[in-house]
Amino acid sequence: MNWKPNRQQLLLGLLALVGLARVGDWMLTALISGPLQTRTVQAAALREQIREREQLLSAVRKQGQQIERWGQQSLPADLEVARTLYRSWLMDRLAEARWANPHVDSGNPISRAGLYHALPFTVRGRGTVTELTRFLFHFTRSGQLHSIQAMTLNPIGASGLLDIAVTIEALVIPGVNRTDRLSTQPARRLASSDPTAYRVIDDRHLFGGGSDVVPAEHAVVTAITHSRGEPRTWITQRNDDTVLKLRVNDHFTIGDFHGRIVQILDQDVVIESSGEHWLVTIGESVSDGFAIPAELLPTADSREFSP
Repeated sequence: MNWKPNRQQLLLGLLALVGLARVGDWMLTALISGPLQTRTVQAAALREQIREREQLLSAVRKQGQQIERWGQQSLPADLEVARTLYRSWLMDRLAEARWANPHVDSGNPISRAGLYHALPFTVRGRGTVTELTRFLFHFTRSGQLHSIQAMTLNPIGASGLLDIAVTIEALVIPGVNRTDRLSTQPARRLASSDPTAYRVIDDRHLFGGGSDVVPAEHAVVTAITHSRGEPRTWITQRNDDTVLKLRVNDHFTIGDFHGRIVQILDQDVVIESSGEHWLVTIGESVSDGFAIPAELLPTADSREFSP
């Protein structure tokens, strides 16, 4: 007996097949594809989290290394010791640079958010562009944890000298093991470690001057010393760093200027030239001397001149 489905039965069978296909597709999506897609998204999110944490860990490690380097460059942990040692270090650099009338002031330590202390210093003196460059060279080449905050330069007439004021901050990082010495670690921030490479700065004559400057304008009284009870004055020729160490009655020649040391006082020198007398104070050039009559010359034991 042959059974032949009628039209209604065929339609019902077809609907059943479509239903089974839809149920199968749902089951495939719900039980296999959906969880697989979810896990793929979760895996991508986890990989991104891992990458971000690795970057954070790398940054923390770099910061730790930076803090360790700062600790090696920091001033000693004792703030008073640090201030004394660093001030002495600055004075040595000024002497090395041959500034006239060098002076260093220090302020009170400043706590920065409790993370470190900043020690403020102000350096003042007189010098040429060459001497300023020499100081900046040694300052920058040093590995101290310090920086220049401000600088003021005022030219002194046509003498080639500058009135210089430099504001500096030096830092103390907590946990520094050094207690009685500064860091000796050099810095490598300069393009050249040869100081003569920076003479080109002076050659540009940033504040005027040049070959037409009178030599006497570059001859500056930089010091007054005593040797075996006898006073001596130092006259430094700024354009070539030569130093004349003269006693009373010594004659000297600088360019077209011919002079004789008449008196050496605490802070002043009396120079005679062409029958005239000139009072020159430490830090001044010979050409900036104050003309005084012979009868008003200061006495040997006087400390100031008052006409």
